[in-house]
Amino acid sequence: MLRRTRIVATLGPATDRPGVLEQLLESGLDVARINFSHGAADEHLGRIARFREVAAQMKRRVAVMADLPGPKLRVLLDHPIELQQGQTLALAIKPTAQADIRLTEPEIASRIKPGQRVLFDDGRLQATVAQVASDRVLVTMTGPGTLKPNKGINLPDTELTIPAVTTRDRDAMQIAAKAQVDWLALSFVRDPSAAAELRGVSRAYGLEVPILAKMERPEAVKKAKEIVAAFDGVMVARGDLGVEIALEKVPQVQKRLIYLARLAGKPVITATDMLDSMRNNPRPTRAEASDVANAVYDGTDAVMLSGETAIGDYPVQALRCMDTILREAEVNLTVDGWRDVRIPKAALTDHITTLTYELAREAKAEAIISPTISGRTARQIARHRPNQAIIAVSAHEEVIRQLAMVWGVQAVPFANEIEKGDDRLEAAVKAAFVGGAVKAGSLVVVLAGHPIEGGEGKPTIRIVRVGEHGDSREP
Repeated sequence: MLRRTRIVATLGPATDRPGVLEQLLESGLDVARINFSHGAADEHLGRIARFREVAAQMKRRVAVMADLPGPKLRVLLDHPIELQQGQTLALAIKPTAQADIRLTEPEIASRIKPGQRVLFDDGRLQATVAQVASDRVLVTMTGPGTLKPNKGINLPDTELTIPAVTTRDRDAMQIAAKAQVDWLALSFVRDPSAAAELRGVSRAYGLEVPILAKMERPEAVKKAKEIVAAFDGVMVARGDLGVEIALEKVPQVQKRLIYLARLAGKPVITATDMLDSMRNNPRPTRAEASDVANAVYDGTDAVMLSGETAIGDYPVQALRCMDTILREAEVNLTVDGWRDVRIPKAALTDHITTLTYELAREAKAEAIISPTISGRTARQIARHRPNQAIIAVSAHEEVIRQLAMVWGVQAVPFANEIEKGDDRLEAAVKAAFVGGAVKAGSLVVVLAGHPIEGGEGKPTIRIVRVGEHGDSREP
């Protein structure tokens, strides 16, 4: 059985080296992440074009995700600076201020108050606000360390009142639209209204793709259920999340977010520091291996590599190591059973997809096949985490690429053009056979919301056996 849990890997200078993209794709990369917090427009466009070119040559239908910078404070420095405990620093919150450090989004710090915490570089350096002036903030370092250029700043005690979609996000979306990426991820989401704002801006640039909410703020955790409902997926962004909330709460929040996303039938990515030691070492720590496996046991759709592949010394080894850990974890779950979720039967789709899952299990079918227009039916089936293969058949290449993010779904195109009046279930079985997803003699369950091309929606389930030429026969 193919690996079910997806791998998202960040492209960067390390993946620009000759042959690296080919090896990453060969080793099982499913989604390429483009981090718009770093790099220039031509770099991003070049990496996306090269990635798609290599993927096409290797006949891999994989997705590209644009990770927007969001309202992330970063330091503007020409070179690293050494900081000492008790040292006072001035942070500029207006362009004219005389200060030690300038910020990428100074307006974010405009509501900061004395006594609140300021955390640099994912909390590796910490300070406390000593004084707030009209144009700058004075902070006192609570420990020593080296602050490097472009490192992030977190304000876990400060209320943020800035727009969900920033000017930097809009600039990044113009580039993403030019490249026609497959997914958009929005940073520092605070409430569900951000989804409508992001969709509106994206649509204005001619880009209509699924959107992910990066869960990094305490406000987002409190409104998690509503945010999951508003977006098309979520990312458990544990780096900033572990700075913005108490570190010991992150594991429980991770499990809850994964559960809520599964319940809604939407993909969830577990991200940050999964194999971080492999930036500089050819092997991960035992704790990192356990972390990756536990994300699988929690039911995550995907796990993500960040600096490991973008700037690390061992990008290919990191992805291969991730693949090995995922496969071993999935072998155990195939035997013991995936953690189930109780799906509320709130809509007809919930009833139908649950019934399909149960029929496939009882019939001991080898696969569940679903022709799909948007990919929604396949996502709803995937939330049950069936042992059977999930095969989505679509006439839209962008949908096939987008499904590379979703747990366990093998997406293939229709083998022949579908015309009005054609039997979509029969055509889907044929496509799965031609695409190599099923073989002759396989017992499969087929589900379609629209059984006849061009006809009205009448959810239909069939249990069939695949014939020698990919036709379907009575079992």
